[in-house]
Amino acid sequence: MIGQSADKSYAYLLGVYLGDGCVRQNHGKKQFAMNTIDYDFAVATKEAIELIGYTANIHGPMKDKRFSKSSVFYTVNSSSQEICHSLVSETNGKQKLPSWILKADKSKRIAFIAGVMDSEGFVAEQKSRTAKGNQSFYMGYKSCDVWVNDFIRVLEKTGVRIGKIGVEQPRKEGYKTPTRFTIKMQSWIDSGCYFNIQRKQSRVNEWHSRRLISETIRQAPTTGDDRVQPCSKVQELVRNG
Repeated sequence: MIGQSADKSYAYLLGVYLGDGCVRQNHGKKQFAMNTIDYDFAVATKEAIELIGYTANIHGPMKDKRFSKSSVFYTVNSSSQEICHSLVSETNGKQKLPSWILKADKSKRIAFIAGVMDSEGFVAEQKSRTAKGNQSFYMGYKSCDVWVNDFIRVLEKTGVRIGKIGVEQPRKEGYKTPTRFTIKMQSWIDSGCYFNIQRKQSRVNEWHSRRLISETIRQAPTTGDDRVQPCSKVQELVRNG
């Protein structure tokens, strides 16, 4: 099922389309396509299409031979005309978020957020030498999409807290101006949001583990025989990741 009455799989696919996806012409027919360097992202997108009830394929790994240092990538495509029509019409060709997304139940909003953030979200490591513990990672979003403010509203309704919002210089003259904002990682975790891309999710998990360890150490008693107790808790947290 597709459209407003669809399930989480379609909400995720809608997020992917608004991010890295596209609908293009292929031999006179429309085709959904998405390129990614992450195989698990390709698999998640393919599975979403199949759970809706349509077929999809993954091609790759491939490499752009025009560039010697280009990364290996995968392509997901589907020739379902129903999916192509729905994605394009609901978003006016990637120019807006469907109004029903903000009104959807939380599970659908989380799936939609995952699709957008798998595409255009980031979890980066601080380059500063002064960064310590869980402060060494930060997450956010960067895109030139015209519907960024509406996406922020979806995040906030879902319980995700937004940090600093700003615009950056276009990469080249004539290019669109990108909007960038940071996300409070603990609120991302508490709201139940996630990445399907493991290299991003693993950094969220590591940040969370470091935070738990830091809190355990900070709360540890500093006198008496109880000093041994927190150490075992830290070791347990490290073992469980």
